[in-house]
Amino acid sequence: MEEKVKINFFKKIWYSIARPSKYEELRKLGVVKSIKYILLIVPILSLIIALFVASLHLNIAKDIISDLDDKMPEIKFKENSLNLVNGEATIIDDKKITEYYKSIIVINPLIDKQDAINQYKDLATEKNNVVIFLNKEYVIISNKYKQDNKNEEGLVSQNYSDITSKFIKDTSYEYGKKDIIEYLKERRSYTYYVAQYFAVYFVMTTFLYLLYILLISIGMWLVTKLSKYKWTFKESLMNTIYASTLSLLVYGTYIIISYLTGFKIYFIEVISIALIYIYLILVIWKQKRKKVGV
Repeated sequence: MEEKVKINFFKKIWYSIARPSKYEELRKLGVVKSIKYILLIVPILSLIIALFVASLHLNIAKDIISDLDDKMPEIKFKENSLNLVNGEATIIDDKKITEYYKSIIVINPLIDKQDAINQYKDLATEKNNVVIFLNKEYVIISNKYKQDNKNEEGLVSQNYSDITSKFIKDTSYEYGKKDIIEYLKERRSYTYYVAQYFAVYFVMTTFLYLLYILLISIGMWLVTKLSKYKWTFKESLMNTIYASTLSLLVYGTYIIISYLTGFKIYFIEVISIALIYIYLILVIWKQKRKKVGV
């Protein structure tokens, strides 16, 4: 039967990281509270990452939209037709813009679809698609497109009317470049980014660490059955949950540093798992010292 032990959330974190000798006390909280602990720390960590990355990405997005405002020609969009004010086609291939949108942007409503494909298909690269805005439709060409491909692999097109029917109620209103830039700014709100990144990192971290915890718990349970310091599966599970704390914090810190500096560790998953095992070994070592009275 689980003992009634009270340890607050922050003390659990402290014990998990700095006091492996306290794992026995943490285990007295029981399986349910241990699972609640990990299910609380993951969303908190995900939110911290989301707040930081959203702030960083928002600054980048503002710069990109500003550059796009400078590069984009004056346009008129009305009744599902795109036209240029000055009559000059434009290719937007600024490095920052193409890296952000993963596309080279072409605005040329003066030619038809096939002429546009023939004229701009060579702009498609391994890193960037080509998005061509024509009079009545847009075309996306990827590096997979080949002229002789009957199935037109790597080529996507869609009429504006298919999109505006879902988002624009009054198609008789004449939209200009200013309207598009304002729309992009609204979509790039801080709340939008926080929600987006929180969802991504919460799902990713939850799946990753629940998998780690489950597999490592089973492994340690089987290993200790062969030693004189036997753990039940519940003990193994709880030990692994608390042993994952520093690993989670290191993983979250790495994501933030990676976004900030571009620094990459390609074996971060191995480091994360190794940290969990180090703590579990420390727990066994503390257990051994306690039994021999050291």
